[in-house]
Amino acid sequence: MSVTTRKPTLIESMACGGAAAAFAVNFTHPIELVKTRMQVSGGGLGATISGVVKEGGVTAFWKGLPFGWGRGVSYTSVKL
Repeated sequence: MSVTTRKPTLIESMACGGAAAAFAVNFTHPIELVKTRMQVSGGGLGATISGVVKEGGVTAFWKGLPFGWGRGVSYTSVKL
């Protein structure tokens, strides 16, 4: 039994890179949100997280996610 492998095409490579970036942004976006708010407010981790939850609920951590997808997909899909 012989198995042959081939190099992915440019489009396949871009699609895989973009999909991986979109998946990863789902997990890194809340961390980036908390980091940025801590830098702006000068508050601690607990105060920042509780402030986000009080302000918009748990789903506030993913507010602006489509823009994160756009940034991640556009950057990662062309970075070969």
